[in-house]
Amino acid sequence: MPSSSFQLLDNGDRGAREVKRLIPLAAMEVFVWLILLAVVFVISKGAFAINFGTSTLIERVATQVARVSSSGVLVLLWLFAWKKIADYYLSRTLSRHGASA
Repeated sequence: MPSSSFQLLDNGDRGAREVKRLIPLAAMEVFVWLILLAVVFVISKGAFAINFGTSTLIERVATQVARVSSSGVLVLLWLFAWKKIADYYLSRTLSRHGASA
């Protein structure tokens, strides 16, 4: 086998650095997906539990508006958290490598 096929193993120090650079990114993705699953769970248990009644049209409309509004707020909070985490990661990565935005 040519030695180029073992480049990652031959440059153990460089290979370890490459993997270390990916760990925060992978952790960020896992964290964001866990938050997404939690938000979906809260929406399914909380937002769909909202019920103002079904006897009149106004009560049915109010129930649906409250469900959609609460679900929308939770999704927007998830997106905001994802943006903040990504911005933090990006700014930390750029400052560490001496790059400027």
